[in-house]
Amino acid sequence: MKVFIGSIFVILLIGAGIWLMLSPSFKKVGETASKVKEKLKEDHQDGNRDEEK
Repeated sequence: MKVFIGSIFVILLIGAGIWLMLSPSFKKVGETASKVKEKLKEDHQDGNRDEEK
């Protein structure tokens, strides 16, 4: 029974991933993730500069 429930859970996760890739909102999610990643890199670099001073 646990294997059956786990299999259904995995299928649902794969289905959600495919749905996100095919939906127009996926592009918005990707753009937002890129902005957050760039911001984190900038914050990390600013932190290194403070340590050097």
